[in-house]
Amino acid sequence: MFDYIAFGALIRRKRGEMGLTQPALAKRVFGKAERKADISRFEAGKKKPQEDTVQKLCLHLDISDAEIEPIRKARPLSETLGEIPTLSREELQNLASRFGIEDPFDAPDGELRRQLTLKADEYRDLKKQVDSIDPKMQRLSNLKAAAQDALARGDFDEVDEVLESVHEVELEEAARTAELRAETMLLRGRVEEAYRILSATADSFASVDPLEPARRRILKYWHTLRDHGLRYGGEATVRSREFLEPILTSGLRNQDRWLWAAGQNALAISFREQGTRTAGEDGAELLAQAVAAYRYALRVYSESALPMEWAMTQNNIGTALANQGMRTVGENAAALLAQAIAAFRAALRVYTEDAHPMEWATTQNNLGNALRNQGTRAAAEDSVAPFAMAVAAYRAALRVYSKDRHPMDWAMTQNNLGTALQNQSTRTAGEDEAALLAQAVAAYRAALCVYSADAHPVQWAITQNNLGAALFGQGKCTPGEDGAPLFAEAVNAYRVALRVRTADAQPVQWAMTQENLALAHEAIAYRPTTTDPRLPLETALAHAEAALKVFDPEHMSYNHTKATTLRDRIQARLDAL
Repeated sequence: MFDYIAFGALIRRKRGEMGLTQPALAKRVFGKAERKADISRFEAGKKKPQEDTVQKLCLHLDISDAEIEPIRKARPLSETLGEIPTLSREELQNLASRFGIEDPFDAPDGELRRQLTLKADEYRDLKKQVDSIDPKMQRLSNLKAAAQDALARGDFDEVDEVLESVHEVELEEAARTAELRAETMLLRGRVEEAYRILSATADSFASVDPLEPARRRILKYWHTLRDHGLRYGGEATVRSREFLEPILTSGLRNQDRWLWAAGQNALAISFREQGTRTAGEDGAELLAQAVAAYRYALRVYSESALPMEWAMTQNNIGTALANQGMRTVGENAAALLAQAIAAFRAALRVYTEDAHPMEWATTQNNLGNALRNQGTRAAAEDSVAPFAMAVAAYRAALRVYSKDRHPMDWAMTQNNLGTALQNQSTRTAGEDEAALLAQAVAAYRAALCVYSADAHPVQWAITQNNLGAALFGQGKCTPGEDGAPLFAEAVNAYRVALRVRTADAQPVQWAMTQENLALAHEAIAYRPTTTDPRLPLETALAHAEAALKVFDPEHMSYNHTKATTLRDRIQARLDAL
């Protein structure tokens, strides 16, 4: 089977390497630059070239037999997806091209296998849905018989009712097909096309019920776009927000207050998820809009009338407020974190360990995060209580979460517990400090028993970064030569985290790890085993300056102040040598 989609990706790459435009390649292959559209369709995988054209393209692009052979001998997709761990480099690249994965020829094998494993799961889900389509359309057959019977009896009112049902069934069948098309587009990374299909499908139900387009957008299709954005980031996160905005009008609120509030909650989630991934002024504004949308939802949700919805929104607004608080300093930060803590504690009035164990554990975990951040912003004497309460909240959540039944939640809470224990260690000394750091390292290593670079890259990178910080703390507490290996382990943990925390994909997280590396190399410079501090100090300075490319003074003032102080201190030490 000739894989023309993979061949298109190969054409595009080879043409780029040779510096050829599409018209220039069309001139060589067809003798006419005007046939550049054919080259474009080949590269996009929208047209299968004839064999003589394949031969000409291989000749003019210097495509070797070794490069074209796996494309000519491509196996069925379902078979190939079952062998991702053992595929060759060429097979990985070809398969990635079929799914629209960006830059497959530059990505490492491990990253390609990770992304393709996710795509394989989506492919199998989509195949099950396609296989479940009823080709006989039995519902329409039954309605046809009912309409014929009503006509025979001359009952035209019943005929009209039956035909209206036929229209609804046809819409449902068409919607089901459109939903599968949208999922196919997302499978290939074509977010914009999926967005258009889902928008048109939702709006097509207006003739049946004026509120049905809003129901479909809020309760169904938003989740499709949002889930894709959570898994892959990028455009789907933005589009999930834009998908809701046109329908959240005062008219909808007047017609269905509950549906309007559900839409505001969903909109706020999209704002928050986009805001946490966006640096600077844009990220701050997105988080502010998330808080505003949650507050709109709370105008409808009340603790007495809709306690579960109210508690859910209190938990969500607490998370957004905490994210805001983490990005600022001084009284504003303290106020935002205090509001977040109050929101989580309000939610716990409804969520109880016995009646709602999972919601209770999630909120305990979120409360722990806010308390921990409150402690990091407080003066030393005021931080002891928040850190202790954070540890207690995480340990409470772990009464519900277990490694076997809730591995991801368990790992997340272990990571958070490690951070709180590490924070506690900074407020003590001696054996107590060492014991807390040892517990933190153990918690991070426990989380890494679940998180892996291939399956959970984002969580794995966060935990590696945190493990590096705990090991760094242990190194500072360990005198003499015994501390050197701990510093080396810390630097290694930070560096492996940067495989995922890149400047383009996760700028804020990348900058935080750069700052951590600066601190580690600064400490290494003044270890007794270091003969010349200049090189580690220069390395530390470079990392601090890298962090400041992201931390801006207006919208990430807390981080900017810390990184600036660190940079100036390192520079002063270098100047003194």
